[in-house]
Amino acid sequence: MKNLIFGILVVFISVVNAQEPQNIFEEANSQYQKEAYTEAIISYKKVIDQGLESAELYFNLGNSYYKTNQIAEAIYNYEKALVLNPSFKDAKVNLAYANRSIIDSIKVLPKSIFEKLNDAVFTFFSYNTWAKFAVGASLVSGVLWLLFFFSTQPGIKKTYFTLGIITTLLCLITLGITSQQYNYTTKTKQAIVFSDEVAVKNAPRENASEVFTLHEGTKVVILDEVGDWQKIKIADGQVGWLLKNNINFF
Repeated sequence: MKNLIFGILVVFISVVNAQEPQNIFEEANSQYQKEAYTEAIISYKKVIDQGLESAELYFNLGNSYYKTNQIAEAIYNYEKALVLNPSFKDAKVNLAYANRSIIDSIKVLPKSIFEKLNDAVFTFFSYNTWAKFAVGASLVSGVLWLLFFFSTQPGIKKTYFTLGIITTLLCLITLGITSQQYNYTTKTKQAIVFSDEVAVKNAPRENASEVFTLHEGTKVVILDEVGDWQKIKIADGQVGWLLKNNINFF
C-alpha cells in the first residue's frame, strides 16, 4: 500500500511540475494582453529558466521586449524562435520590423543560387522536421519494397517498384537536407550585439586598429575565437574582432 501511495505521489508531482510552466506561460500571456510587458518578460523567462523552450515562447518574449523598446533583446528572441521554427512567418515579420529600429544599416551581399535555394527550401523547416520526413520516407519505402518482393502480379509489381524507387530517392534527398541543415545549425554560430556601441578591431587585441563600429541589435556570424575575442562577419561581408561580452549567442 505504501508503494502504491508513493507511486501515486510521484505521478502527482510529475503532473504538477508539467503543468506549472504552462500556467506561468498562460499568466505571461495574460500580462502581455494587459500591457504589463515587464511582468510578462519576467514570467516568460521563468519558463525558460526551467529548461523549457519553444518558438512561440521566444516569439512572445521578443514581442514583450519590443513593446518595452528593448530592441536588441527583441531581435535576439525572434532569432531564437526562428532557429526552432524557420517557417514561423509572424516571427519573420516582427524581426523585420525590429531590424528597422537598429542604427546599423548594413547592405546585404547578393546571394548565390545555392544560398537562395537554401533560404527558400532547405531552411523552410528545422533539421528535426526534415529528419522526420526522412524517417517517414524510409518507412514507406521499406513497405513498398516488401510489397514488390512478395507481389506476384507483374503490373502491380512494376507499380511497387516505381513507387519504391521514388520514395527511396525522397528518403536520400531528405536525409541529405537533414545533414546539411544539422551541420549549418550546429556549426554556424550567430550572435546579436547587445552593447550600445562597440568598436570592431582588425586583430584580437585592445590596441589594434578599429575597422568599423557596430551598435545594439546587429546580427553577426562568428568565424573564430581567440580568448575573449570573437572574429565576426556582418551581412555586407566585413570582418573584424570584438570582445565576447558585447554579444549574445543564439
